[in-house]
Amino acid sequence: MCHDVLQDPTFFRFLSQIDHEFAAETRAGRCPDCCGPLHVSDYPRKPRGCPASVREEYSRRLSFTCGRCDARATSPSVRFAGRRVYLAVVLMLRSPPGGASGQELRDEFNIPASTLKRWRTWWRRDFPSTPFWQSMRTRFMPPLAIERLPQSALERFDGDAMTERLAQALRWIAPLSIRRRSGNPRLAA
Repeated sequence: MCHDVLQDPTFFRFLSQIDHEFAAETRAGRCPDCCGPLHVSDYPRKPRGCPASVREEYSRRLSFTCGRCDARATSPSVRFAGRRVYLAVVLMLRSPPGGASGQELRDEFNIPASTLKRWRTWWRRDFPSTPFWQSMRTRFMPPLAIERLPQSALERFDGDAMTERLAQALRWIAPLSIRRRSGNPRLAA
């Protein structure tokens, strides 16, 4: 099941469509610093974990720059997990229920064991300490099993197909794909 999703260009194009919707919402707004107009300022990415048939459309991260103050405004993404080189879907499915094992993913995408360990640590230690999780955790009753993330989250989203639940879960964590302001007036991707 997991392998099928990770090889399905239709699913990856669907995720692209969601990112374009997020980008349209961001561009419809104004610069968060000076209320100036936002102009397209996509930047290159070298994504790992996508089928060759969609690699070109995944080679750019949708982003904007203010026409007045040059501040960057990057929209949330279901395709990219912040600055990570592997796609968000690979991060989400690195050890899915009933899907590929960590070893199969390492073999398929040439993911180092240390990277999988870092992801596991992020899901189980770092993710639960994020302000995002602190504000969202009460929406899941009974509470999600932290030691089983991201699988325990995937299981809670509606849909018969893995692709439906996966798309919902990726939308859910999309706010984590952008950096929030912290002293620096610019948004970072």
